[in-house]
Amino acid sequence: MPLLFYFLLGKLFALIAGGYYFKYLSPPYRLVVYVIAVAAFCESYGYYIVKHLHEYNSWVFNYYIMAEVWMMGLAAVYLVTNYKLKRMFYLLMVAASAIWIINILNYSIYVLANFSMVVCQLFMTVMYFAVLFTNGIFVNKKILNQPIFWLAFSTILYCTCGMPYWLLHNYLMVKQPGLGHKLIFINTVLDVIRYPLVAISFILLGRQKQVVLNAA
Repeated sequence: MPLLFYFLLGKLFALIAGGYYFKYLSPPYRLVVYVIAVAAFCESYGYYIVKHLHEYNSWVFNYYIMAEVWMMGLAAVYLVTNYKLKRMFYLLMVAASAIWIINILNYSIYVLANFSMVVCQLFMTVMYFAVLFTNGIFVNKKILNQPIFWLAFSTILYCTCGMPYWLLHNYLMVKQPGLGHKLIFINTVLDVIRYPLVAISFILLGRQKQVVLNAA
């Protein structure tokens, strides 16, 4: 079965959940729906480039790196109320963009900017840890009923577990391509786990908003 199937499986589930409850979602969650749609497009188009055009697809994912860090970053900005935190998030996004530009200029848009990807994942981890700890979710005993927990947890899990692999990705693909292709399953597993967890946040928020509207 094509690897693309596994990459799209979780995303499609999240997109269906996000689409079904879209009108009930607040702006940061809608931004995340857009991120997933862009990710699904990039995976599909990247697969097409490799399998049918027989060309490298790294440039597609290089652009996706910036799309994700800005859209997920803006979602994090929405999710905190502290002005200093919001400013810090913007600074992290600007710093991530500067590192991305330097990475691209030093190598090429056609070489995966893996160092930039790792930095962006590190920054997103910091942002969503801040989102977790500034929304008082641990004060409420029903933590698993809180949409923000699932959104933040899925992002932190994906980024922290994926950073070691992506840091070594380009080296492995050049020096030990066989091992590099075998280890890509790490990202596949994380991908399959991440998006259903995000879907849970959409479902919980959508149902909670429905209850509120029906009670009004």
